[in-house]
Amino acid sequence: MKLLLENWRQYLTEDAAEDFAREIRKEHGIELWMHERFKGDEYVRPIITLESIVVPKEHRGTGVGTLVMNKIVEWAEANDVIISLTPSSDFGGKVARLKKFYSNFGFVPNKGRKKEYRTRDTLIRYPRGKAQ
Repeated sequence: MKLLLENWRQYLTEDAAEDFAREIRKEHGIELWMHERFKGDEYVRPIITLESIVVPKEHRGTGVGTLVMNKIVEWAEANDVIISLTPSSDFGGKVARLKKFYSNFGFVPNKGRKKEYRTRDTLIRYPRGKAQ
């Protein structure tokens, strides 16, 4: 059975994830790095890896992180791509708190029935919540 993934091709160019991240960095003044980890085809969705999102200390607690994550999720939905990430305490956040934050945007542990073997990231978000 062929999955209906034709739509993402019209939006997702070679550097679409990097271009999107650059726009967000410019607009909101945060550090956001994401890239296309695995290209998709007509049978599997591409995977975009969210490498880092760092909100400056003076902007934490203002809702800018939520705003940016909403934009990332909207972009991923429009392009029908999977987002993967691994929360880290490298920039001051606590991993448990970050996991809860990301779960609000539909991220689930990358294990069990929803395991995506093309990435080692610990959290994954499928478009519209559906695995392939």
